[in-house]
Amino acid sequence: MTTEIKNKVTQANSFIDEAFDTKKVSGYHLIIHISNDNIWLAINEISKNKYIAFENYVLQDIKDFHTVLDSFDLLIKESKLIPHKYNSVSGIVVNNLSTIVPNPLFENDKKKMYLKFNATLSEDDLVLADDIKNLDAKNVFALPSRLKTKLESLYNKVNYHHFSSVLIEGLLAQNKNQIAKKLIVHVQPSHFEAIVIEGKNLLFYNTFNHHTPEDFMYYLLFVCEQLQLNPENIEVTLLGEVQKNSKIYSITQKYIRNLKFGERTADAYYSYQLQTLPKHFYYTLFNSYLQ
Repeated sequence: MTTEIKNKVTQANSFIDEAFDTKKVSGYHLIIHISNDNIWLAINEISKNKYIAFENYVLQDIKDFHTVLDSFDLLIKESKLIPHKYNSVSGIVVNNLSTIVPNPLFENDKKKMYLKFNATLSEDDLVLADDIKNLDAKNVFALPSRLKTKLESLYNKVNYHHFSSVLIEGLLAQNKNQIAKKLIVHVQPSHFEAIVIEGKNLLFYNTFNHHTPEDFMYYLLFVCEQLQLNPENIEVTLLGEVQKNSKIYSITQKYIRNLKFGERTADAYYSYQLQTLPKHFYYTLFNSYLQ
């Protein structure tokens, strides 16, 4: 592991409940959530559907998944959660290489063709599909083969999903009884997702890169303009790692009148340490495993 890679990885948070027992890992579910910005780890105690451990590693100046996976070698040595033989593991990949295909139009052997309409794939990308039950659709996405090789060298079986599948499925489930149109904004360090839903219907989903709060606001207002959503009236919900004292929140509040924070799933339990985290943080991590 080069010094350069070590300098790019910082542990930002670690919460491990005293209930975590390395002798009981066969009864735990491990979630590994990987992006160019960070690597998150969470442990769900399956019998109780309770999250009992969490680690957050922040990645600096990493532009591609190959470098991310180089940093993952360091985490294998440093993490208190990774080096155990879990029987149940989810690998959540965060990239912009995904596309939604309605079930009536979906053919499994055409997955790669669907994705190539909207994305440029690398030679070593594998193409998989998530089933979005609340949408009656598939989310076709690219999985770097090197990531699959890496995780399967550690664990016997890994189920892979795209983070947007978790996001869309979770939001549709949470808002299925709502009638009014809603705009949900999922904020990450280098990108954000804009989702418009109306009850059980997904009206819009897209990812936008941002480098400054002004970038963020420009694209958000662009979405409102294109979809004819009035910033004075539309309810906007923020998810992700955005604080109330952040520049993004401050500038959004200037343009959006009805602004609030969302919450992660209430269908699971959380150890007392994890309850100290803001409820809108790590939405796609803690919604990744639901019994």
